[in-house]
Amino acid sequence: MNHDSIRDINDWNHIAEFWDEQVADGSDFQRSLVFPATDQLLIPAKDQTILDCCCGNGNYARRLARLGCEVVAFDGSARMIELAKARSDGLAIDYHTLDATDEMAMRQGLGGFTFDAAVCSMAMMDLPTIAPLLASVRRLLKPAGRFVFSVGHPSFHTNEAQMLAVQDHGQGTPTQEFSVLVKRYLSDWPHQSRGLLDQPRPHTIYHRSLTSLLAECFKAGFVVTGLLEPAFDPETRLRSPFSWARRPEIPPVLVVRLS
Repeated sequence: MNHDSIRDINDWNHIAEFWDEQVADGSDFQRSLVFPATDQLLIPAKDQTILDCCCGNGNYARRLARLGCEVVAFDGSARMIELAKARSDGLAIDYHTLDATDEMAMRQGLGGFTFDAAVCSMAMMDLPTIAPLLASVRRLLKPAGRFVFSVGHPSFHTNEAQMLAVQDHGQGTPTQEFSVLVKRYLSDWPHQSRGLLDQPRPHTIYHRSLTSLLAECFKAGFVVTGLLEPAFDPETRLRSPFSWARRPEIPPVLVVRLS
């Protein structure tokens, strides 16, 4: 087991209840951007067998189960899995506690399954290494299977990016411009993040450039067959100056389909 992963899983066990309370069946960010784009590339359908990797509190697994999919879901945090099970009463979801950085554990825990598709929703950036997960998913997919993952967009949505808001009075009529200042991109690095307001304890996010991210996918034998960069609709209301909704031309999410 990866030592960084042991620490990260411990952090998630501590903040699991807070995340479950705040996110429930999907935050506004997930419902507006992540879930629709993932659905578009995954194309889930009744009776398909789908693996939800790093499922957190199971909100996307429940979405799939309600569509009639046969869902197997896992997460490294045992507390997250307990909370996912508590929210999944009446839904046929087979939950497991497995570390996505431990290929042998995934082989032992999921070796009896094959899947039409797999998904990893906004979680691969939480893993110190993604090679074990990619290799495991590649082995578990049926020949025509696909794997859809989403991450914070590595070009824009990092802890070191700054939200900028400028008001210009130059032409007599005040105008506002909202942007993102990116100071570092090409280097891969870990950083501490509080993904939700008032999160009681930070967790580690691992920034990977597009080159690094996709190189690992290609090394596992995948090819990219779909890619989306969802952003908020310009007409979105209730927007603070620090909201991604103020920046409709800058996508905070990257969603990729691999086959």
